[in-house]
Amino acid sequence: MKLVYSDHFKTRLKKRVVKNRLLTQKVGKQLKLLLSNMKHPSLKIHKLKGTRAKEYAIWIEGDLRITFVLLEDTMLLTDIITHDEY
Repeated sequence: MKLVYSDHFKTRLKKRVVKNRLLTQKVGKQLKLLLSNMKHPSLKIHKLKGTRAKEYAIWIEGDLRITFVLLEDTMLLTDIITHDEY
């Protein structure tokens, strides 16, 4: 499995990192875990509903989540949002 970052994800992450420098480390840790063990409890992975029904979300910190879509052997990271935004 490999990770691919959408342009939207990159832009949103960059904006969030400016506000919270430690976020880079937390995101990196969770993405490594996602690649090695998708079912790890600290990811709190869950499928979304409604207009985002094809996406999944993982927990980063507090109410911050990363959303992604599974495409064959690829995880396409689509957004980094708060829980209230989805």
